[in-house]
Amino acid sequence: MRAEDWLVAVAVGCVVSWIANAITQSRYSLPINLFVGIFGAILVNMLIHTMSLYPDSLFLTLKLGMAGSIGLLLLFHISRRLERR
Repeated sequence: MRAEDWLVAVAVGCVVSWIANAITQSRYSLPINLFVGIFGAILVNMLIHTMSLYPDSLFLTLKLGMAGSIGLLLLFHISRRLERR
């Protein structure tokens, strides 16, 4: 992964996490959502770029970052709701 991919993944993770925090209005603080979103974006980008499935492109990094952030945030919030039951 190039340095630009890291920066784009972190930026996408921050934006998606901020939007998720505004939508859910949960008791979890913004830093936790930021951590989970950034981790999801970086994790998916690293996995796809390491396996060399697709060529390096900015648009692909944006899409993968969004998918990773949304997916991990969704799993995080679902698991928290199931814990409360």
